[in-house]
Amino acid sequence: MAHGRAQHEQTPPQGRSGSSRWRGQAWLAPALFTCLCLFAPARQARAAVLDPRAIRSETLGNGLRLVVASDPAAAVAAIEVVVKVGAADDPPEQSGTAHLLEHVLWARRSGEDDDPRLLIERVGGVVDAGTLRDYTRFYVTVPADSAALGVEVLADMVLAREFEEALVERERRVVGEESAARREDLRAVLNDLAFAELYGPEHPYARPISGTRDDLAAIDSARLALFHDSWYLPNNMAVILCGDVSFDAAREAVVSAFGHLLPAAVPTRRWPLPRRPARPRERVVEMPVERAYVMAAFAGPDVSEHSQVSGSDLLATLLTHGPLSRLAHRLKETSDIALEVGVDFLTQRDRALFGAWVVCAPERIQEVKRTIAAEMRRLAEEPIPPAEFASAKRLLAAGYIFANETPSDRATTLGFYEAIDTYRIASYYLSWVNYARIDAVMDVARWYSEEPVWIILRPEQSR
Repeated sequence: MAHGRAQHEQTPPQGRSGSSRWRGQAWLAPALFTCLCLFAPARQARAAVLDPRAIRSETLGNGLRLVVASDPAAAVAAIEVVVKVGAADDPPEQSGTAHLLEHVLWARRSGEDDDPRLLIERVGGVVDAGTLRDYTRFYVTVPADSAALGVEVLADMVLAREFEEALVERERRVVGEESAARREDLRAVLNDLAFAELYGPEHPYARPISGTRDDLAAIDSARLALFHDSWYLPNNMAVILCGDVSFDAAREAVVSAFGHLLPAAVPTRRWPLPRRPARPRERVVEMPVERAYVMAAFAGPDVSEHSQVSGSDLLATLLTHGPLSRLAHRLKETSDIALEVGVDFLTQRDRALFGAWVVCAPERIQEVKRTIAAEMRRLAEEPIPPAEFASAKRLLAAGYIFANETPSDRATTLGFYEAIDTYRIASYYLSWVNYARIDAVMDVARWYSEEPVWIILRPEQSR
């Protein structure tokens, strides 16, 4: 992706597109969003959103990356520490390690008085953390004059490595409860099944972010400490600050909190590339549901394929976004067979899942499959009308502007890209959208015109 966002990642970052969707008979297009689309063409927006001239970065002597986007008009400072390790880096037979470690680090406390979370709350700030497949993030938003405190608190969380077994057990139960709740979310189940089926057992993206019950049961404090020692290194981290904070003040706070750390070799990744196009197949899962959930899953671009990322976002916009929504229009033309329509797409370090999905009545599954396949072929074979293409660009640019409105949004976006490649992608993204050509987007559409991996959830059949 560049901008693509999957709605059912574990604690998904804000500020990227994808996962656009249409529900029922109402277009999900707030008035503000529509207004931005009309008056904010991509070439004008480029200088206003994550302007590279307003962003400074430095690699400290120990390898830690510092990125600062100063905004003197802001009243707050948003700070994010990203560690470039996620669920895809879990050791074999220990799925859920990265997520459990994030929980334990965030929840750790030696006493009520020095609980780092309370320190942030006392100054009126907020603090949280999350795990994705490619990285782990810890973040705070505080009043601007408490930026140094925010950095200190995040360092206190991220750098702790002594974990009590009682705390590990408690957080293991919390993770288990989250996993159980996720299994009740049918859209999340569909997304997880798509990852498992598209990537297969050899690729770590196929594993559940929260891990399996058996794997979690085997992860103790010693294994968490080993994982922490292997990956939580200064040369595998970045600190992002956005808001009313100067680069010099940010650097001073970050050096004070993280400068003493020593770098070390980061474990290497050797992952097989998912096939593109994937081997066509179908997985059907029966569940106690009333509606059917159908997804056509494809292997999309990785983070280095910049034009293909923006092209995939434009395709997602054309398929399912607001008044363009080709897929929703086509499904409604054939007698209202769709209840919801969307695309899941989140740019990743490796090739990303691009999944077009529909919620429908069970007896309409085959119609839905034919319609999705036909729309994918149409995008690959028929030139997109220039006016429609220009509208898609405006919608996508407006969404990016809206999703990067606050210092917290911008810190999340910069941290996301710095974790999987470089923060500079955030500044270049609108240029890639603005200069995208119809023929180039059609080339990307050809990836998605092949037979997909079909994922289908349907009601249980009477036996």
